[in-house]
Amino acid sequence: MLALMHASRAGGLLADGQAARAVALIGIAAVGLSCGSAQRAPLAKAGSDKDEGAGDLARASLHLSSRADDTPQGFDDEPQRATARWDANYPYAYGGGMYGGDPYGGQAYGGTGYANWIVPQWSYSPPNRIPRYNVVGGLSGSVEGTVTWVGAPPTKVASACGPIDNPTLRVGTDKAARGVIVYIEKVNTGRPIPYYTTPISVGGTIAKRGCALVPAAQIVTPLPGPMTIHGDETKMKLKVTFEKTTPVVQDVQEGGFTKIEAKAGVTRVESDDGKLAPAWVIGIDTPYYAITDDTGRYRIDELAPGTYELTFWQPPVATTNASGVWTYGNPIVVKRTVKVGSKTAQLSVTLR
Repeated sequence: MLALMHASRAGGLLADGQAARAVALIGIAAVGLSCGSAQRAPLAKAGSDKDEGAGDLARASLHLSSRADDTPQGFDDEPQRATARWDANYPYAYGGGMYGGDPYGGQAYGGTGYANWIVPQWSYSPPNRIPRYNVVGGLSGSVEGTVTWVGAPPTKVASACGPIDNPTLRVGTDKAARGVIVYIEKVNTGRPIPYYTTPISVGGTIAKRGCALVPAAQIVTPLPGPMTIHGDETKMKLKVTFEKTTPVVQDVQEGGFTKIEAKAGVTRVESDDGKLAPAWVIGIDTPYYAITDDTGRYRIDELAPGTYELTFWQPPVATTNASGVWTYGNPIVVKRTVKVGSKTAQLSVTLR
């Protein structure tokens, strides 16, 4: 066909080896073309949705991994023949050992060294996730209730993004407080949780949304655990303050994120210039936690009979000054004691 005709003409002007290579390359390029077409079918970029094994990377890989006995015509240049001969002397494909073998560090997957570079070795002690209480299955005790807000509901806040709903205090119908963290920290007998396999975890994600970091409050458990902070189309400089420690400043590029380790206690995340509404993260080791819904309700299940102290944690009410910098006081923390028996205990609180 027309592609082969072009190759024949090229062969008259090139050396024999070059002509053979040109024929093979043009033949591959002609795959997928109808007879008589003089246009080369474009290759999909490697890794794209249309790369079904015929993209740039795939074709290069085919070239490099071909053997002497099945090398396609046209790929018979000297480096390829040398590679094929060298491979034939070893029991494994691609040289001496699986995926690189001896030539690339002396072990599979490159070994521990390559060109005087040594793979860094890390050692760490796996965390002890065995519960610190007596584990008992089939516990039927529970506690539930409602969290409400006393006083006028919050008004919109004048931020650098314009007026927005108060990001830290969300009050719904019937003065229900939404997004309040409720947890029990100390238990003597509790429910089974997986600790030899992947543990049940919650929280650990913060996102920049306009002029606020959301959610305003969350709980991260078990510890140690990761905390990821995602940016948006604009870069930001974050200030992360762990409980009773010096703040840590980190840059987040456009569309980027940063990941840090969640610490025990309360961590505050804000922007270095103070123009993002902050977020708070409670790091704690407990399987008993809840967050109030749109109606202010919460429920904690699988409790053993006994007396418990519940902590209700509401982030501080945040406002802005004339410069668009967020200001806030202390969080609202309420502790209440409740006795749990065979029936569901009721415990409601009011915040102010």
